[in-house]
Amino acid sequence: MKNQKIIDLKKKYWFNIKKRPEIVILEGWCVGAKSQSNLLLKKPVNILEKYEDKDLRWRNYVNEKLKTEYKNLFSMIDYFIFIKIPNFKSVYKWRLLQENKLRKKSHLNKKIMSYKEIKRFIMFYQRITLQMVKDLSKSASVVMFLKKNHENKKVLFKL
Repeated sequence: MKNQKIIDLKKKYWFNIKKRPEIVILEGWCVGAKSQSNLLLKKPVNILEKYEDKDLRWRNYVNEKLKTEYKNLFSMIDYFIFIKIPNFKSVYKWRLLQENKLRKKSHLNKKIMSYKEIKRFIMFYQRITLQMVKDLSKSASVVMFLKKNHENKKVLFKL
């Protein structure tokens, strides 16, 4: 990992695949997220939404993207593997742990978030994360239940 290079993902650096791949993995925090009803959107899930999104502008924007563009993208996925968190507090703790590891590698010259910055950052994703826990825990092809220490508690296959 010490000599790892960051790859520029400009189009000129893309790989040209001649054959159709058997497997394509799309990984990300919000992969598979679904939109919510207007009723659910109205109730803030945290102080960021309560005080900084009173007019629901951000919530409606994100929800609209989930209803359209992301729904189209996610509909192309045949199987979901969902990694289920033990609770939402774990997201804060795990992100703080990640930032602390980055801080120890200070030679990376990356901006390291403070605890307050992490809390704020996580709040932007809280609504989607909590909804995904409800939705994908039931509908994913594979659900990996994590313990608070990041270890697997159990894996449920619904193929």
